[in-house]
Amino acid sequence: MKTFFSSIVCSFFLFSLLSCNVYAPLNSNNSDLDKLEEAQKCLKDSDYACAIKQYNGLADVTLKNQKLCQAYLSKGGVTLSVLTKQINQSSAKMLSGLAKALFPWSSQKSEDLDNAKTYCVNYSADSSSEELGILLKALAVFSHCAIRVAKAELFQATSNGGACNQTLSGNSSLEMTDIAVNSNGTLASNAPGMCSEDVDACGADLTLVTESELQSNGFSKLAGAIHNLPSGFSGATDLIRKAIRETF
Repeated sequence: MKTFFSSIVCSFFLFSLLSCNVYAPLNSNNSDLDKLEEAQKCLKDSDYACAIKQYNGLADVTLKNQKLCQAYLSKGGVTLSVLTKQINQSSAKMLSGLAKALFPWSSQKSEDLDNAKTYCVNYSADSSSEELGILLKALAVFSHCAIRVAKAELFQATSNGGACNQTLSGNSSLEMTDIAVNSNGTLASNAPGMCSEDVDACGADLTLVTESELQSNGFSKLAGAIHNLPSGFSGATDLIRKAIRETF
């Protein structure tokens, strides 16, 4: 059974999205191979927009989903350092650690990780993606939730369903009280916290991966992180917010 760390090193790559021979066979159409080569040149210059344009032109849908998944994860801030320092731990604090690593929130990071989730989930749905698909889906949904957790340092609400428009000055630090001042996760005009739309998105994210599928495919650290999450992630908004707060 592979180790979590070695799987990441060989499958995620950062700037060289073609470095390991773990991908599905390339389309025999040379145009796809040309696009992959052009994308590699773009990535050597850290030009994600250029690489993403090339990947969007791939005829092989499975390969397209895989490459866009990986490109958007990297563009959204899921670097090799983040993977090895934050995600490689079997702890409930992995979620808050990842949020702090992706901090500060920006609309661009949020958009990139929205896209990463879409393409990674699509890729994992293809049976040919096998273990890599499961790993990338897990990385994407954790990151998608984490960037929304990071957002609470700047944007909060005072009621569930209320507008996510309480702009804070920000203290350059993400803390549990940014998620909810009240320890039970409830909001009030004098005790704002993480916006319900972001809380509910986290709850939905973490239902897309299971402890058993991660464990059975050798990703014990991520499986442990799922196992150790506080209860409440499948509950009401206040319960999910409380659970997120408890990961700090």
